[in-house]
Amino acid sequence: MTAAGLLVAGLMIVGLAVVTSKPFQEAVTQTEVTHEMASESAQGETAEPAEEASSEVAEEKPADAMAESSEAADAAPAEAAEETPAKPADEPPSKVAAAEDTPTAEEEAAETKSEAAAADEEAAEAKSEAAGAADEAAVAKEALCCKPGDETPPLELVQQVPPGGLHNPYDWKKLVAESPEDYLVKQFRLPGCNECHGGGGGGGFCPALSQGVWFWGNTDDVLFRLIAMGSKALEEQGFTRIQWGTVKAPMPEMGHVIKTSDHLWKIVSFIRSINPPGTNPPEKVIPGRYTPPGEKPAE
Repeated sequence: MTAAGLLVAGLMIVGLAVVTSKPFQEAVTQTEVTHEMASESAQGETAEPAEEASSEVAEEKPADAMAESSEAADAAPAEAAEETPAKPADEPPSKVAAAEDTPTAEEEAAETKSEAAAADEEAAEAKSEAAGAADEAAVAKEALCCKPGDETPPLELVQQVPPGGLHNPYDWKKLVAESPEDYLVKQFRLPGCNECHGGGGGGGFCPALSQGVWFWGNTDDVLFRLIAMGSKALEEQGFTRIQWGTVKAPMPEMGHVIKTSDHLWKIVSFIRSINPPGTNPPEKVIPGRYTPPGEKPAE
């Protein structure tokens, strides 16, 4: 072996020994770690500027976009205002519109006719209501007085029916024609009317019922009240005596003797039958002079 070969072999052995030695391996390892840390540090520095730049770009873009959008929104109304012509606020209506608003003569006539028809309908309805009220009043009056065969005591009936509301339910002429002979005169004598006015009503202590003189009037209402209540109570109720005869005696109250209103109406029918035609027949109505309480007496 030559000296050169021995030298080379020695160097290789020494180098191998150095390489395989622990200090050399630790140094190599540390060098590699240091190299790796330097490489990572370089990569980190490179990435941060890129991210910052990207963030700056992102922030700048929305701001620009918002500015552009705001400018576009402000410009749009202005452009629309420029494109739309302004309309005068007090522009007079056109002739066509005025003609459309003005009713025609036919329309006015139809409206007038409709109003007249409505007025006629209201008048007819009011007339119908008035007729209905009158019918109801007549029915109510008929319910109070007066009916054939009424068993109500006369003094009660005059209290129930206001002055002027009493009327004879009998037609005295028809009643005379249909009744037996002397039927009505007997009705007159039963309560004792003949004791003062005579057996046939021709007079006695009191005036004759056959004469044409009526001291208080000759309506059914007045005669019924006078017989039932007597002249004193009739005057107290508000009636005024029309005239005086030769007999000054008052008419007594007979409502307590005559038991039913039906009986008293037959007595009134008898008086009608004997009062002869003349200057003051029963057909000539002489109403009683009645004054409501609190008012000035009738003259």
